[in-house]
Amino acid sequence: MAATSSLEALVDDTERLQALQRYGILDTPMEPAYDELADIAGHVCEAPVALVSFVDRDRQWFKSAQGLPNRETPLDQSVCRYALRQPNVFIVPDLAQDVRFAHYGIVTQKHPLRFYAGAPLITPDGYALGTLCVLDHRPRQLSPRAQELLSALARQVVRLLELHRANDRQGQMLAELDAARQQMAVLAHTDVLTGLANRRSFTERLRQEQALLQRGNEPACLLMMDLDHFKRINDVHGHHVGDQALQLFADLCRSVFRAADVVGRWGGEEFLALLPATGVEQAQAVAQRVHVALAQQPLPGIEPPQQLSVSMGLTLFDPLRPLDVTLRLLDSALYTAKREGRSRTVVV
Repeated sequence: MAATSSLEALVDDTERLQALQRYGILDTPMEPAYDELADIAGHVCEAPVALVSFVDRDRQWFKSAQGLPNRETPLDQSVCRYALRQPNVFIVPDLAQDVRFAHYGIVTQKHPLRFYAGAPLITPDGYALGTLCVLDHRPRQLSPRAQELLSALARQVVRLLELHRANDRQGQMLAELDAARQQMAVLAHTDVLTGLANRRSFTERLRQEQALLQRGNEPACLLMMDLDHFKRINDVHGHHVGDQALQLFADLCRSVFRAADVVGRWGGEEFLALLPATGVEQAQAVAQRVHVALAQQPLPGIEPPQQLSVSMGLTLFDPLRPLDVTLRLLDSALYTAKREGRSRTVVV
């Protein structure tokens, strides 16, 4: 009874079962590589049944089953669980004459299995996950040379497990690398604080739109926007409040502008918006919506409540005009809006 309890403790050992789970082999489809190793084991040992068996918590599951229709059996019908305790090949010359196994279904069935030999599948860190085993319908022995070869084939099964595990890890690493690359690509084109397009990305988009306009696309407009009195916000309330102001304005832009529009942080508290397929009057209406939305959205956590305002320069995007000239015109219009009292839009 003590021996049985010791055996069950070994099979149910948490660390061993965790090691088995790490390989992710249970309940996977049959694979030729495992079938070939089992087939060779059967040939070497002159046995009609050969199994690659993994001993789970309450069952033994077969990754390969040559000469046996089952894919798993209950743990209380497993000879392989005894083989887990052995460093070398575990042999039962006649299962019918062994009190541990004489009542097993494979022994009492119509065409009983009588002989068993199993080499444990021992991982590099010392966990026995299962066996490469062979069975025969007649009692017999296994030569020392056949035992050596069975053990060698068991080591090949473990190497195959390690290879699959390494491939899985490599696949995971490649997926993580791809995700990191995608994240880096986003960061390369995104302003970290506001989540809007950064200056580099926005400039690329401007050049694309300029090329489209030169081919006859509908007119587009550009808005240059600068938060009013931003330095005062930083000086009085601190840079963390200044950051909140920039984030608030970015969120407001996302709600006011269309999905087709492109908004970017040009630098500091200055923003640019590209409005494709938009005339000047439509762009003026969009600018007015920005002014109104800002007036209704005070900075959070500031007493007394303080609203942001923004000055803007607006122009039709002329594809025949050099881009740097267009940007200088916008900048000039923006500062005209500042001089005229802020919180307004000047069109050039």
